[in-house]
Amino acid sequence: MNDVVKFGITSGDPRLRLSNHKRDGLDQIVRLIEGNPEALKMENACIAAMRDAGEKPIRGREYFHIRTLGTILDLVDGWVDGRQHE
Repeated sequence: MNDVVKFGITSGDPRLRLSNHKRDGLDQIVRLIEGNPEALKMENACIAAMRDAGEKPIRGREYFHIRTLGTILDLVDGWVDGRQHE
């Protein structure tokens, strides 16, 4: 799954979800942000940005082609730094 990026949220300890993703072939963590009360808004913003860019999920709602990684990171990093775009 080298050509796939997956983003998502979980409440609580992320280790179980990450181990499930690892078993699914997603074994590289690029960014992990814990304890963010805006996580659901952040995830929805990423999904909306992918839709606006014409990117379709490879599967589910959160699996996209790796070419989208830069956009996702820019959005997430901007959100975390307080520069979110609503």
